[in-house]
Amino acid sequence: MPGRELGWLRILKRCSFVIMGIALIMVMIGFSKLHGSKLDKVAAADKQWQSVLALAERASEGRLHATVKWQGSWESLLDPGEAADVLSTRLGLSSPTENAVQGHSVYIAQGSNGGINAKLSVMPEEGGTSYYVILLMEGDARVNAAHFSELQTTYGYSLQDEGVDVNWNTALQGSVASGLSGGLEVEGASLQELLNKLEQQAASTLQLQLYSADEYVDEESQTVSRSYEAHEMPIYVNSGEHQIALQMAVHYNEDSGEREISMGSPLLTVEY
Repeated sequence: MPGRELGWLRILKRCSFVIMGIALIMVMIGFSKLHGSKLDKVAAADKQWQSVLALAERASEGRLHATVKWQGSWESLLDPGEAADVLSTRLGLSSPTENAVQGHSVYIAQGSNGGINAKLSVMPEEGGTSYYVILLMEGDARVNAAHFSELQTTYGYSLQDEGVDVNWNTALQGSVASGLSGGLEVEGASLQELLNKLEQQAASTLQLQLYSADEYVDEESQTVSRSYEAHEMPIYVNSGEHQIALQMAVHYNEDSGEREISMGSPLLTVEY
């Protein structure tokens, strides 16, 4: 989707998703922070996915593009090719190939499962004893919601079993529903009004209490976004004094004439 990313994320918009994943971890550590130290990361991710998905499904219509990402560091004494092969085999993906991405060697494996495309990237880190791993899943969440849940859980536990320190985030993007609950029509409503209605919908239909932490408005790209604390969501990232678990944005697409919504948890890490 056209548009701009928020705050510090804008500096990453020209990067590939591989380099973006590294930069995100370096800039803001915290995707693995959980409400409750005994929570399982993978189980917590599925709980968060269900909440964000339910909110996005009610707020949008048509195709609902989903991106789910597992990423983290992995300590291994295997050489790069062997390391990538171990993970790709465990995940049921293609044999990895070595690629040069912005001056870095990246081993990439891909596959498709039930309409969901997966891409594994394994990048050697300096020192030779560790790797940075990114597993990206993409597909239509409205069509494949249950399979997304099952597959992200399987992938998460598989990476964790191999020793990867997994961290999770997701993004959902679609067209705002023509008539949101409560009778607010999209046509004629301001972007702020639409975002307010999404907050109300979260509270009324999902019993999800959102506490606004900050807002970003870009009049040039006709985009409004807000980040939220949501204590019912177990995964969050620290931002100042806030524990951000959800970010929502509404964007007017001049080409299609549609109002588009993007939801990211704990943050939006894709361009919209």
